[in-house]
Amino acid sequence: MGKASRVIQGNVESEKEAMNGNSKHYMLANGETVITFEPNSHQGRPCCGRTTLEIVLLFIALIFIGISAALVIVLVMRPNIETIKTITITEYPPASNSVRQDDKKTETLCLTQDCVKAAVRLMEAMNDSIDPCENFFDYACGSWNRMNEIPEDRSSYDTFSKLRDNLDMQLKELLEEPELPGESEGTVKAKRLYASCINEAMIDQRDLGPAIALINDLGGWPVTMGTNWRNEDFDLIGLLAKLRLYNNKLLIDQWVGPDDKNSDIYVIQLDQAELGMSSRDYYMSGRDDPHIVAYEQFAVDTAILFGANASRAKAEMADVIDFEIRLANITVPQGELRDSEALYNKMTIAELQKMIPHFNWVRYLTEIFARAEVSINVTDHVVVLAPVFFSNLTQLLSITENRTLANYLIWRIMKNRVDNLPKKYRELQVEYIKIIMGYSSETSRWRDCVTYVNNNLGNAVGRLFISRHFDENAKKNALEMIKDIRRAIEELLSEVPWMDQRTKKLAKEKADVMQEKIGFPGYILNDTFLDNEYKNIHFHTDTYFENILNNVRGIALSNLQMYNKPVDKTLWSAFPAIVNAFYSATMNQMTLPAGILQPPFYNKGYPKSLNYGGIGMVIGHEITHGFDDRGRQYDKNGNLQQWWDDHVIAAFKAQAKCIIEQYGNFTVEKIGLQLNSVQSQGEDIADNGGLTAAFRAYRMWKAEHGGSEPDLPGLTHLSNDQLFFLNFAQVWCGNTRPEALRNRILTGVHNPGRYRVIGTLQNSLEFRKAFQCPTGSYMAPSKRCSIW
Repeated sequence: MGKASRVIQGNVESEKEAMNGNSKHYMLANGETVITFEPNSHQGRPCCGRTTLEIVLLFIALIFIGISAALVIVLVMRPNIETIKTITITEYPPASNSVRQDDKKTETLCLTQDCVKAAVRLMEAMNDSIDPCENFFDYACGSWNRMNEIPEDRSSYDTFSKLRDNLDMQLKELLEEPELPGESEGTVKAKRLYASCINEAMIDQRDLGPAIALINDLGGWPVTMGTNWRNEDFDLIGLLAKLRLYNNKLLIDQWVGPDDKNSDIYVIQLDQAELGMSSRDYYMSGRDDPHIVAYEQFAVDTAILFGANASRAKAEMADVIDFEIRLANITVPQGELRDSEALYNKMTIAELQKMIPHFNWVRYLTEIFARAEVSINVTDHVVVLAPVFFSNLTQLLSITENRTLANYLIWRIMKNRVDNLPKKYRELQVEYIKIIMGYSSETSRWRDCVTYVNNNLGNAVGRLFISRHFDENAKKNALEMIKDIRRAIEELLSEVPWMDQRTKKLAKEKADVMQEKIGFPGYILNDTFLDNEYKNIHFHTDTYFENILNNVRGIALSNLQMYNKPVDKTLWSAFPAIVNAFYSATMNQMTLPAGILQPPFYNKGYPKSLNYGGIGMVIGHEITHGFDDRGRQYDKNGNLQQWWDDHVIAAFKAQAKCIIEQYGNFTVEKIGLQLNSVQSQGEDIADNGGLTAAFRAYRMWKAEHGGSEPDLPGLTHLSNDQLFFLNFAQVWCGNTRPEALRNRILTGVHNPGRYRVIGTLQNSLEFRKAFQCPTGSYMAPSKRCSIW
């Protein structure tokens, strides 16, 4: 079925990104995260308005009364310190209001540059005037959220955004470097695509010419042609087949992906359409809903831009919106698409034609694959994920005028191409984006260009990135942590009370054989591989619009040409220069790209408490996806089959119901909307299981390495365990505009960071113990959920 990938954080930064429709979803196998008790005692924030760095330095100076300030500075700031340096100090017994709840009186203090930087980062973000047992997110992130306002060109700004900003700047520098003699054609093409994207002078000079040529090639846009458009010339199936080459999911989502029940082979797949707006819920609120109004105005303005008469544009695009509302009504909500077995309907093309006879499936599929020079026949198999939708779609098509259908299809592809037009035309979408995502300022052009090139030529960009910025030690350390976390998960599996021994054995086998892909795939260092991947696409620095079309055609053709080929499970499900992590159910593969192996997730000089609370939690999260509500449906070989007995499945669903009810009771105060916990349950299960596994692995590591780690300067009131949970929480620090929050809850599977922290820690016994939160406090409710 090919839609079983999971990501640690799949937040789309903007509707603008979501509308491009150019992702390599076949490579990703997918289709990217709210009782009282007596106030807990904790240290207040230092006074006098000092910066965090000053506080750290002052703290060290006080410890070493008698040691000159110069020596302290040398210890703190000395560069290139590779090993952890510690000193032993003796403290008086902690004050009664100290957070730390261990009996340790003699501490070791880590004063390496990395440790000092980590301490500064942690203290700058937290607000320790907040009781950690009353709201740990505000305790961990209270100052971060105050000090990091959302930029005008963003819908949100969080820890991931900061990391991506740094990564984007590095990629910009790499893509702007001149082409080198003997350089791989793959990386040269990435540089040329980027150069054409930032060449706004040429884009402006060429104006709408390339876009109008595309419209004409597709048969014209009726709203702009008036009476010159001929109804009798309209060929719906021919147009849909041609549009498939532009990698858009219009009316029908067709692709080639691993067969869920035989994941070693590729099969043709068919699913329901994607809509012009990111959630069907927007269409359910009536014609006067602001989202519908803004979307319709965007469509009208675009039609007028391409030459339509204003009154005609208003009338005909109203018909288009009415059609899309009806289309939205026959789609199935995402929350109801989580049962992979129920979605799997495999049949021959002939059987599909017989089941849904009022659409010429044979011609549609034959024409699509002919463009990729692939032969198919009626005995070939397809997996139909939405047979009811397709049956309803044919009825809807039968009562819709050809002119409206043509207007709709051309509007949708031009909506996706607005970003590729001159700047004065890109401003058409400003009001729409503002309503949907809450911001109205356009992102820096170079950043949009970096994002596009990285998302589409990711292996070539990854080659440039890892050659300059990746530390191989990160891969080695991550593999060691994966080994520890695997061991912890196997322990946790053995302790699960609702699972029988047979299923525990099979689950352990699945965890054992799960592939881990860390950093980058070695094959991107091979020029032959890289050049072959992009051999069918060609870019010129002065033809940006055509470059985009060449790229999306190349993606579509590569996907179609996978048909009848074996699945190569050594290939990665993600690109290297990405701040994210992934799990593919059909591959049983976890991927940690190089882009995420940086602070706050990982640093080789950090105490292990921070690394296990950061990248360790991510590793645990991705492994747990193999056992969430969808991952559990796939066996160790990535095949969809029932490998759990019925009573075990029933017990799992009972545990998952607890998670669904818990998260469903959180209300996002900014917008008065409850979390969509049915839709987010897979991520919530992975968050809870991942954190538990990472903490178990960290305690194992400590037990094997002396039982404790050095403290961080300025944070000696926090134990190692407390630092683990603090770093976990700070991964999710961030702010989101109300409009984007609404969009995320309606469309996404990842809850806002606040609830990923609070929900997960409310269920963690280890967190309660570390911070001694009394039962009944907000962070330690009497009822808790536990699956893994």
